[in-house]
Amino acid sequence: MNSLSPLLRLPQELRDEIVEYIFDDFDQERLRINRRHDVTERTITPPTQALPPICIASQQLYLETTPLFLNRIAIASNNVATTCWLRRWLATFPSGRGYRSVRYLTFRNFHGPEQIKGLELIAMLPNLRVLNVMLGDEYSDPGNVPSLALSPLSTAINAYENLDNIILMYQLHRLIDIPNLEVLEFGFHNWEQPVSSYRARQVKQWFVSKFQARGREVNIICKQMQWNSGSSFDDADEVLLRWYS
Repeated sequence: MNSLSPLLRLPQELRDEIVEYIFDDFDQERLRINRRHDVTERTITPPTQALPPICIASQQLYLETTPLFLNRIAIASNNVATTCWLRRWLATFPSGRGYRSVRYLTFRNFHGPEQIKGLELIAMLPNLRVLNVMLGDEYSDPGNVPSLALSPLSTAINAYENLDNIILMYQLHRLIDIPNLEVLEFGFHNWEQPVSSYRARQVKQWFVSKFQARGREVNIICKQMQWNSGSSFDDADEVLLRWYS
């Protein structure tokens, strides 16, 4: 016992309060693991370069404080390797605490393998409150590349030709099943073509109607919807030309 730090000698509840106070002064808003950690590693190791100092002070503090930290920030995945790593890493915390700690998740790409693994990760997060997805793949034309998760679409079909194609391609119905979701933000790669503000509004209205049918009020936001002479948007829409800073 004498070898323990003064912090670890305190009761768990008091330690958590102190840690939360420390995090109040921590200005990090997003956790971008792939920038500071090797997400291709075979054996999962703590992402020490991406976490606050208190999280890596000792093994006990790592297990206690990292979930508290994850509870406060957005976890960002830029690619399928990061998504797969996140799922394995969160599983290393005892009693499912890693999965339960995630409340804000964002995907830079949501298409093909990124979409498949993204949906698998989402299903493991019972307390997810805010989900941010960029539909499509920034490295290809998502309007003409079929989702690897689906066989009905072919390269001859423009996935954005109608609302049904978008729903099918991105399996949007799966997002309706997220139990505690409060905010759903979505956008499209290759926004100018072939996606239009009209099509994006259709997607938003579809989400609203599906959630309301289940007696839920979820804030649906397309951050790329822009006002012009041919269209308008209501107060719930936000204008943000750059999705990622």
